Amino acid sequence: MQKDLQGLFEEYIEYVTHTRKLRSATIQGYKEVFRVFTMLMPEMTSPVIISSEKMSYFFKELDVRKRIVGKGEVRVGIKASTVMSYWCRLNSFFNWLEDRRYLEKNPLAKMKPAEPEYVDRKSFSKSNLERIIGAIDLYSKNTLLLKRDKAIIYLLFYTGIRKSELYSLRTMDVDLEKRILNVEGRTSKSKKTRELPINPTLSIHLKEYITERNKKGYKTEYLIVSNNKDGRLSRDGLNHFVKKLVRLSGVKFHLHMFRHTFACACAKNGIGSYKLQKLMGHTDLRMTDRYLRSMGVEDFRDDVNKLNIDNLI
Repeated sequence: MQKDLQGLFEEYIEYVTHTRKLRSATIQGYKEVFRVFTMLMPEMTSPVIISSEKMSYFFKELDVRKRIVGKGEVRVGIKASTVMSYWCRLNSFFNWLEDRRYLEKNPLAKMKPAEPEYVDRKSFSKSNLERIIGAIDLYSKNTLLLKRDKAIIYLLFYTGIRKSELYSLRTMDVDLEKRILNVEGRTSKSKKTRELPINPTLSIHLKEYITERNKKGYKTEYLIVSNNKDGRLSRDGLNHFVKKLVRLSGVKFHLHMFRHTFACACAKNGIGSYKLQKLMGHTDLRMTDRYLRSMGVEDFRDDVNKLNIDNLI
């Protein structure tokens, strides 16, 4: 008896959850893509229906559909990066179907969209970063929040850790004597534990923050604490932290921009791609290179200005 596509997708989610051990955020991304896929293609109830023609129609519908965004704004069209995201998630599911012989051949294998061209700036400028820090200095309600919020910003900027890694940091992961930060593999996208050097400026802010949280009598093992209870700052609390700083600083940002800024700052200071790959916890050097797309012509001007014919051998 042929299984229906919805049931097979649920089996696939079980597989990526328990065998591949993908992060919950990644799994949620797969679910959202499949939800949109079945919404636009309600007739796709069985893997035998999947074909190149059907998938071409799906991507067309994805591009021309009208969506409501923001405050009632109607938008049509999607970015090339979004197309690639849908392709990657569906391609993974279809490969799983093909491997288990539910699908004769994955039609997406020969339908890979063009690599998106990233021209947007995803790293912070110095002035915008200073505005965010200035907002913390001006509007923090108490000393604990002042020290905690600055520790969050400096942690993200000086280590390039992911949001999930920040959320899961424990006090035992911070060795201020050796100036080493331990990022556990269980909290990392790569599933690999890595140690990061703690910058001297970051060390000062971590010491001040930890001293203040100790004064308040916090017992939780987690590093970034809530202002309202003896426990870690929740995911909702972290989102509120960002929204508050966006409003107070006037700088529109998300936490992942700090990771891009870290990568670009390291590259500008001469850190090579291999070292940067290790610092960022990437398993593929190509992923590291993608973080450097925020670098523009001005970032290379000094290097080019140093070129001199007289220095040639």
